Amino acid sequence: MNNKKIIWIIFGAILLAGIYFIYPTLSSSDKTLLFKDIVSGYNMNEKVAIGAPFKFTLNKDGLKAQDSVIVFVDGIRYGKLETQYEYEIPTSDLNLGYHKVNVSAHKKEKNKTIELVFYVVSDLTPQGLTHAIVKTLNRDTEAYTQGLELHDHVLYESGGQLGQSLIRKVDMNTAKVIKKISLPGDYFGEGLTIFKDKVYQLTWQNGVCLIYDLDLNLLDKVNFKSTNGEGWGICHDEKSLIISDGTHRLSFVNPETFEIEKTISVYAGDREVSLLNELEYVDGFIYANIYTTDQIVKIDGTTGKVVAVANFNNLDKANPKADVFNGIAWDASTQNFIVTGKNWGKLYFVKL
Repeated sequence: MNNKKIIWIIFGAILLAGIYFIYPTLSSSDKTLLFKDIVSGYNMNEKVAIGAPFKFTLNKDGLKAQDSVIVFVDGIRYGKLETQYEYEIPTSDLNLGYHKVNVSAHKKEKNKTIELVFYVVSDLTPQGLTHAIVKTLNRDTEAYTQGLELHDHVLYESGGQLGQSLIRKVDMNTAKVIKKISLPGDYFGEGLTIFKDKVYQLTWQNGVCLIYDLDLNLLDKVNFKSTNGEGWGICHDEKSLIISDGTHRLSFVNPETFEIEKTISVYAGDREVSLLNELEYVDGFIYANIYTTDQIVKIDGTTGKVVAVANFNNLDKANPKADVFNGIAWDASTQNFIVTGKNWGKLYFVKL
């Protein structure tokens, strides 16, 4: 037997072995039904403004021989195909973000289920917000500001960077540090909020939330979850802790169990808004710094729609080594926001 023949025999054996091992892993439906046999009209990853229907068309000729065809929306049975082939899925009651329709065709013991992905997006065009600087305070540039919150006329601030992370209390009238606690060297401090007289400070990638009393005595360390495991910003709506993780999603977390109760996706028109960082909750809206920008977005805390955007590119960092804009606190007594940035030398009191 010559070498060429041996090579062809070996090649054929490998090919047959591949078919033998791969083919049984395919469902019987994959062997008999094709995608085009089920759907004849559909836009992959279509963006649909909330309130408008998501439309798709089933292949009448391809499906008429099937025993049954069932349509599911986000895992919930929507209907069984009788004579309808044009579908319009209402979106008014759907959350913003990712959704899927499953179409399952059955014939005897064989079946084929295909997935149609679409995204529900905001129907609003965000408005521009202007701001007026009411007051400025000079401050030290030690803090790589990650979280900022006002409570009983005292500013609580969280700072980041490994080996430099901290939490501190600051006099809101003078910007002088009242008390400072350094975090362990392996913790990267992130967002901060105060809920029921407890101070919650996130860490970035440690998955740990540090809980203090109002005098910054450590009470507990609790593991928390987010959509990607990271912690960026945190606020609350008097019921749930709300955590950002750098994505376009916000997690609503039970303050007792730290389990995620729900998530919402944030959209400005048809665009996901990611890099959501420091958060502040005011009157049903979540205000969020967009990391690396001079923008704060105003988000509907129920739907995730961005309703307005404010630009703060006129602020002076007052420190040549300062980093990006970050930090939002709300002063309910004056209806002003207090904003700053990472290692900035100034605090700004602004009215939107």
